[in-house]
Amino acid sequence: MPPTTTPPTPSSRRTTLPVAALTTLLTLTLTATACTSGDNTTDTTDRAARTTDKAVPVVNWALPNAPASLDYAKSYDNETTGAVMALVTEPLERVSSTGRFTSQLATSVTQPNPTTLVYKLRPGVKFSSGAELTAEDVAWSIGHFSSDTAQTSALGQKVAGAEVTGPLEVTVRLKAAVPTARAGIAITTLVEEAKYAKAHAKTLGNAGTAPVGTGPYRVASQTAEKITLVRNPAYARTKPAADKVVFSFIADDTARQLALRSGEIDGGPVTDRRSAAQWKAIPGATLYTEPSLARDFLAMDVTRAPFDDVHVRRAVAHSVDRAGIMKAAFGSLATPMTGLVPAQELAGVAGSEQTAKTFLDSLPQYPLDETRAKAELAKSAHPQGFSTTIEYVKDYPWQELAVLSIQQNMKPLGVTITPKAVTVNEWYAKFFQHQLTGLSLPFGFEAGYPDPASLLGKLVGKTNIGPQKINIANWTTADVDEAQATVAAAGPDSTRWAAARTILGAVAEHVPYVPLFTEDEAFVVRKGFAFEGSGLTSFDLANGSWIFRLKATV
Repeated sequence: MPPTTTPPTPSSRRTTLPVAALTTLLTLTLTATACTSGDNTTDTTDRAARTTDKAVPVVNWALPNAPASLDYAKSYDNETTGAVMALVTEPLERVSSTGRFTSQLATSVTQPNPTTLVYKLRPGVKFSSGAELTAEDVAWSIGHFSSDTAQTSALGQKVAGAEVTGPLEVTVRLKAAVPTARAGIAITTLVEEAKYAKAHAKTLGNAGTAPVGTGPYRVASQTAEKITLVRNPAYARTKPAADKVVFSFIADDTARQLALRSGEIDGGPVTDRRSAAQWKAIPGATLYTEPSLARDFLAMDVTRAPFDDVHVRRAVAHSVDRAGIMKAAFGSLATPMTGLVPAQELAGVAGSEQTAKTFLDSLPQYPLDETRAKAELAKSAHPQGFSTTIEYVKDYPWQELAVLSIQQNMKPLGVTITPKAVTVNEWYAKFFQHQLTGLSLPFGFEAGYPDPASLLGKLVGKTNIGPQKINIANWTTADVDEAQATVAAAGPDSTRWAAARTILGAVAEHVPYVPLFTEDEAFVVRKGFAFEGSGLTSFDLANGSWIFRLKATV
């Protein structure tokens, strides 16, 4: 259903934020940004021809922050905890960003009916402790990662229970016919040795009590500065090239560059996309960039003043210089969004990506416009303005730039915004406890599977409000609740597409969220290393496949 009332159409007057002034405050210049323009392609050299299968004594990989825990249920961050623990505790299946499944600990998965999944397990697999993998370990792990208190349950697997139904068989019963349940289990369930996990339930994931897994590595040490993995002697399948993997925690992008130049690290993420050209300028380094569905957006808690007023929310939306922030923060390594989800995520139910894109482009938009922002605020219960605090993650430079931009644009409206820097672990802790209030900047939200149930069906609706749930705006309507239930369940594509349009139209009208852009992912490796085959994505990090493709070069 389209919006019943349409926000004002764009005016001819556009108030442009002096982004350069803000980037100067951050000691960042648009000149540096311009250097990255067009730098969104990976080195086109034939990487397969350059790589070898020779052993690598150690791979030193940088992470932007330390995992809050090595138990994924307590620290669901795929680029930190996932990157480490997918090398130790393996998934039942790996799933790619395109939705392709690859067998891992499960040799087959069948779905005899919409609410049942049956996993047949690989025989002869051993944990690093020497114990053999059993169906009991898998059933316990599925329950552990889908429990209501687990951060990983935010993916909405809707697991009612997992039971052993054969010597190497586990049957999962779902609470509802969820189209993305299989992908959710594949992404979040990193199988742990149940006996060890139960014996260390209170401290599991802390230093000294890392989960025990079946992967190619085991945790040898864990400190505040680094985590060291060594080979799992019980691992009998194809082995990665690296004998040892060391994860170092380096929050600052510039510091990671210096570490790569000196050989202290062999690779890691590029969190400041403006520095892409600088990374590429490092002799012998290879920059890998890939488009992704990881989206950034603004969220406003509609249950708290002043954001319980739609006119305030529209005033905020008209104060966001999305294009300026995107250019200054990402150069060419980002894509603007016209709706809450990208077209690729809707293509399966819409019939095609172009159909989805056409609909998204037809939604009401909120361009940067001070006049219209003032007009909306004048209609609100806060015509003279208000004060609020925006927490931003200090390890991601675009967030500070965005907050300062919104702060400056809303100042003429009588709005006082106080920026507050937090760590990524502090932000995630509040997010999973559903304690983000006011105006927040969710970042890097990526669908686990290309289907509207993955994220659109979780960002709205009464059922998605609360701890371990992701309706950050606490927003819904009666129509949206009905549509959300349809999107989140298996059913005819045409019915689910109509429901998705209802949700997207209502979001554009009521503005609980302001879509910003999707980020390209960027990673780098130094001279002497390359990824065999395609580039690197956060999916590869979270499912453990990246380490098998990281090779020494000739």
